[in-house]
Amino acid sequence: MHELRKDYLTDEWVIIATSRSKRPQHLKHKAKRSAKKNCPFCPGHEHMTPKEIASYPSKRWRIRVVPNKYPAVQSRGPIVKTHKEFFNSLTAFGRHEVIIETRSHYKDLADLSVEEIKHVLKVYRERFIALGRIKGVKEIVIFKNQGFSAGASLSHAHSQIIAINKVSERFGNELKAYREYKKKKKACPYCKIIKAELKSARRVYAGRHIACFTPYASRAAYQLLVFPREHKRNIAMLNDAELEEFALVLKRALLALKDLNADFNYFIHMPLSGDFHMHLNLMPRLLLRAGFEEATECIVNIVSPEEAASFYRKYFKADVYGEHT
Repeated sequence: MHELRKDYLTDEWVIIATSRSKRPQHLKHKAKRSAKKNCPFCPGHEHMTPKEIASYPSKRWRIRVVPNKYPAVQSRGPIVKTHKEFFNSLTAFGRHEVIIETRSHYKDLADLSVEEIKHVLKVYRERFIALGRIKGVKEIVIFKNQGFSAGASLSHAHSQIIAINKVSERFGNELKAYREYKKKKKACPYCKIIKAELKSARRVYAGRHIACFTPYASRAAYQLLVFPREHKRNIAMLNDAELEEFALVLKRALLALKDLNADFNYFIHMPLSGDFHMHLNLMPRLLLRAGFEEATECIVNIVSPEEAASFYRKYFKADVYGEHT
């Protein structure tokens, strides 16, 4: 099959080219782990990180939050803006934090219990609320890089949050398309997309609180979207029951990728104001972008979303929540 598919809302297109496909076992990567001896995220090495922002619990921590030692944004100083025809700039202001997800150097997020992953999500919620109070912040991105090809320099399980004073172009385009649709149709497009996809071959899981599916125009092999079924603007609006099921879904999905030894990124974009339907976007890094993708921004995906959903469903067969249509 060779098919051009358009994103649900934005004008981004992908090519689904399954004739170039390999089976999942042929896409497996070899996992590598950095040495524990000099790991700044391990217990006993707390002096190797900047002064901690928070720890949970405060004694013998299980999760730590620290400033990124090499931040992408500055948290102090004046904000300077320049505009000279082709040359425009703005001080990148905000906060850049690291969430150390476990004491164990040898556990990935997928290896943690559902309860432990739920606590990581609760820290995401707490830090989103705190960073959202910073004057001038316009976007908060919660993200995780696992593996070298996903941009991780340390293998000890961690994720990051960047609060920044400008809405990114990609998320800005998504927000614009979302709001235009809602204004025209008087309905949330993602609520309608969830309903449609849960009846499709791309459905992976539909629980009481959480739904996930492979997107129609997947930009990566085995890309997965995870949504709260109820319309929630951001992670601060998720209750503990929703976070627990979110943790269950995330664990199952990451166990599937662990069987492929797949590096991955996941991220959650959330606006600081205005309406939206939050979701987590899981992007495995099994394939490299080549010249065509760089030239056109049109991704060639050799694994159809329908095939990817079939692969994931094996990891979601039985659970304590049951499935709901």
